[in-house]
Amino acid sequence: MPPPVPHPRTCKLHSPVELVYHVDDARGLRVADFGFFAAERVLYVRWHGHLTADEVVRVAEASLAWHEQLHPVGLLNDKRGTSGDWGEAMSWIEYEWIPRAKAAGLTCFAYVINADMMVSFENAALINKIREAVDLRTFYSVGPAWKWLRQHAFRRAGAAA
Repeated sequence: MPPPVPHPRTCKLHSPVELVYHVDDARGLRVADFGFFAAERVLYVRWHGHLTADEVVRVAEASLAWHEQLHPVGLLNDKRGTSGDWGEAMSWIEYEWIPRAKAAGLTCFAYVINADMMVSFENAALINKIREAVDLRTFYSVGPAWKWLRQHAFRRAGAAA
């Protein structure tokens, strides 16, 4: 069973989440869950298991429909507890996902990883490509990521209004 969407214990950092979608692999194992926080206009993607470049592309491709329908300004990409090398997905992410997600309104990207997670050269290059296109910051826990993302997303949404 996948871990639940983060709900802080001390204070409310976000509105209620609406689970909008999930992606399973060929064996029926969960690869990612998508949640949407409407008030903040944040799409939350919680990844699971060992990830391949093909799975990263499948999930990113599935996310585009939600970017185009919901127009989130922020993305909380939670890869805690995952493993794998998805650097081979870089070209697709760079030339397909980034332009379409930005066109749908994405301006900021909070990337949550384990503090002890080894990031391969290819994965680091992919993170840097995304960072060149939108404001991206990496975090080791969801709480600080939410705080930054919420402030950043609201600031961006307010500037666009």
